[in-house]
Amino acid sequence: MQLKSTLIYLSFLLIGSCVSVEKYNAHIDKEIPANKLKKDVDFVYKKLKRYHPKLDLYTSQEQIDYKFDSLKKTINQPLKPNDFYVKFFPIFESLEHGHTDIYPLYKRLDKKRTKKYKESKSAFSDYSFFWQNDSVFLVADYSKINPINQGSALLYIDSVSTKYLYDKYKKSIYGDGKNQTFSDNVFNRTFLNYFTLENGIKDSVELTFKMGNSIIRKKTFRAYSKPKNDKATEIPKITKEQKEVERKVRIKQKKYGYSKSSKTYSKDLAFPTNDSTIAVLKVTDFRKGKIRELYKEVFTDIKNHKVQNLVLDLRNNGGGYLKDSHYLYAYLVDDSKVFLGKKIVANKTSFGKSLYNLFPVYSYPLLWLGSGYTYFSTSKNAKNEYELHIPFSHVKVDKELVYHHNLYVIINGGSYSASALISANLQLKNRAFFVGEETGGDFNGTVAGLMPKFTLPNSKLKISVGIVYLSPTEKRDEQAHGVYPNQLIKPNLQDKIKHTDAELKWILNDIKKGNIEYNKVLKIENHLPN
Repeated sequence: MQLKSTLIYLSFLLIGSCVSVEKYNAHIDKEIPANKLKKDVDFVYKKLKRYHPKLDLYTSQEQIDYKFDSLKKTINQPLKPNDFYVKFFPIFESLEHGHTDIYPLYKRLDKKRTKKYKESKSAFSDYSFFWQNDSVFLVADYSKINPINQGSALLYIDSVSTKYLYDKYKKSIYGDGKNQTFSDNVFNRTFLNYFTLENGIKDSVELTFKMGNSIIRKKTFRAYSKPKNDKATEIPKITKEQKEVERKVRIKQKKYGYSKSSKTYSKDLAFPTNDSTIAVLKVTDFRKGKIRELYKEVFTDIKNHKVQNLVLDLRNNGGGYLKDSHYLYAYLVDDSKVFLGKKIVANKTSFGKSLYNLFPVYSYPLLWLGSGYTYFSTSKNAKNEYELHIPFSHVKVDKELVYHHNLYVIINGGSYSASALISANLQLKNRAFFVGEETGGDFNGTVAGLMPKFTLPNSKLKISVGIVYLSPTEKRDEQAHGVYPNQLIKPNLQDKIKHTDAELKWILNDIKKGNIEYNKVLKIENHLPN
């Protein structure tokens, strides 16, 4: 009887799940009356004013009011949710706060299709592309059948022109302030998502290239894994030594934040030349790994190798936890106690209220205490701003491991949020020489923090809202731009095709020449020897 009841319950759960997916997908194709969409606009503006502490940082309040009023006036007919998204995102772009965003609705897969696609590879998986100016070019074709020449321009995906995707969606990606590097960088890596947004997941697509003066069309297919052999196969016995090796690999993967999808570590120390006094610390994000253990291990290794030139690679590091970036910062400067300037919120309750958006209902009793604590920890400062007086990170490191020698930092448009903050702090202390391009994150800070998501009541689009204005220890006079490099090197197609790391190549050449350019910018005498 109990088994029968369980089976009936699971059947209803499965049916309910299928109906839920069908209902969700049907909503995406359904037109929503104009009056309801206008209510969604009001809902968004109310949330932004309620939670965002620096809404008018880059755009005046008068302009923001005008933009929201104008948007409502243009909504005079029913729209599907994603068509509404296309009308709405220009307002978010104009606010110029990268963490405050609106998202389109992607269709969901039912269980059958989820299972079908689980072990498959995208129809685009054999291709690598790069946008230069307003055109996209082929970097590599890894397929074994009739590969396309590198550098060929991709014109169409099926009947959808790449120019159409660029014109329609490029501006939906923006960083903090006026810089364009974030938009260029992220669109480069995600533009195929917009094809999927409009056309769904496909088993095959036809790619149209311009190769020289010729137009070439190539059909490409989703790759499925081979069906497993049902016959029992003898599993080779694992030796004690192999088990130990596997155990050590698992420990390293956990400690250094291994990603199975990209097959890379969150933090990785390497020695790119035969000279072990030159090291590269690539930090892909500030989200993964056992930071206290791994940074101690990394900087112990740096000390043991007597590294004289350290390259910190923050390219495409979109940020993460402040504590993670603060720990890294503490190993690069002597005085690391202060990592942030004033923490500004919209009002006394905005931080505490946002907690309820991020945690499940059963945790509300604890959240009530937490929100009460943040309420009494918030007060108005001399500038009449609400300042949050709670520590976001506290770190303690072994001072003997702090690195004092030459430091180069590679940055690009994908260096954002916490990676822009650490870059700004290092530049303020004149501690590092920067190579690459302007960061996607504003030098003077960003509105991020908890970033709760809200669902619009009628269109069901989602928005994220930055809650806390986080800034480096000091600010510079110039507004709305990122950390500038001392040596500008912009990514280009030929470097991508040749797998040339132009930024690292330039740094190694400067080191070879006795750090000539480095010494022009930084005062070496201020750096204490280990």
